[in-house]
Amino acid sequence: MLKIDHIHKAFGDNQVLKGVSLEVDKGDVVCIIGPSGSGKTTLLRCINFLESADQGTMQFNDKTLDLHKVTKEEIREVRFHTGFVFQNYNLFRNKTALENVTEGLIIARGMAKDKAEKIGRETLDKVGLSGRYDYYPKQLSGGQQQRVGIARAIAANPEVIFFDEPTSALDPELIDEVLAVMKQLAREGTTMVVVTHEMSFAHDVANKVIFMEHGSIVEQGTPEELFCHAREERTKQFLRRITHGQNL
Repeated sequence: MLKIDHIHKAFGDNQVLKGVSLEVDKGDVVCIIGPSGSGKTTLLRCINFLESADQGTMQFNDKTLDLHKVTKEEIREVRFHTGFVFQNYNLFRNKTALENVTEGLIIARGMAKDKAEKIGRETLDKVGLSGRYDYYPKQLSGGQQQRVGIARAIAANPEVIFFDEPTSALDPELIDEVLAVMKQLAREGTTMVVVTHEMSFAHDVANKVIFMEHGSIVEQGTPEELFCHAREERTKQFLRRITHGQNL
């Protein structure tokens, strides 16, 4: 479904991605873990063209794209079939929850307003916000705002959704409500690529876990392989530190 080959990305002299490759099959939940600064977010942003890669190719469905020479039409086509959930929600502050969900459907996809609003209400219901259609972001908690962001991503029925540390900006007591929505999406077979520090989610929900550091993939495998039988010493060190005290 999605195959990335040898993505390179530098900011000045800082080589952020050093030839990263990965494959995502339909129905996969791929969790990307690693220390801050390892290139995880940049990888997602390059895949969805929020950053321009310096080198690399992407196969998406039956098309192969040169990530450095991709056209506006190719970018539009990929984004039409994908969703993106940001760390800091990226909601329109002057629009209601429902308007935040429907804006892309109406403006970018040319959908009729009444149809978009029907889909918007259905997706907000799905993420537990049926009573919050007319609330503005400032009237919502961080967890509720992130759930609006997830509703916005799933409203267009994408083939894959990218999540960039979706709980990192939340207070600890709000994290579970967002993870619960993501777990439900996984149970429904939604294809997801998730950058996360939530090791329990990666352990319990993912079918593939990728550990990155210094712009490269150190190790990847099933949750069982990485969390219980990691081969690389650096993977073991990272997991010992970040899972200390957690019940995995």
